[in-house]
Amino acid sequence: MNDFFALWWPVFLVVFADVAYQICARRLSSHKSPLAALGMTYLVSACLCALLFELLVPEGHILHEIWPPHPAALLVGLSITGLEVGSIFMYRVGWPMNIGFLVYTALAIVVLLVVGHFMYAESLSSVQYLGIFLAASGMFCIVR
Repeated sequence: MNDFFALWWPVFLVVFADVAYQICARRLSSHKSPLAALGMTYLVSACLCALLFELLVPEGHILHEIWPPHPAALLVGLSITGLEVGSIFMYRVGWPMNIGFLVYTALAIVVLLVVGHFMYAESLSSVQYLGIFLAASGMFCIVR
C-alpha cells in the first residue's frame, strides 16, 4: 500500500494542479492584463517554493542551492512561461477549455514520443505507433 501511495501521489497532485491551473488560466484570459496577473503567479510560486524548501530541507541553504543557476532550471522557467502565456492567450482567442487542452496535450505526447525515441533511445513499439494514429484520429474527431 505504501508503494502504491509513493507511486501515485505525484500523479494525483499533477492532475489536481493541472485542472485548477486550466480553470484559472481560462479566467485569467479575460483579465485586462493577463501578463501582469501571470507575474503575480510567479511571485506566489517563488514564495511557496522558498517555504517548501525551508520545510523539506531544513539543513539546506537556499542561496547555495540556486546560485549559480543550473541551465536546465533556466530553461524550465522559459518553458513554464511559454506554457502559461500560450494557454492564457489560447483561451483569450476563443479555444474552448475542453478542446484546447486536449489538442495541445495530444500534440505534446506525440512530440515527446519522438523526442524520447531519438534523444534517449527509448523504443517505439508498433502498439505505440497505433496509439499515435488513434490519438490523431481522435483529435480530428474532437476538433472537427
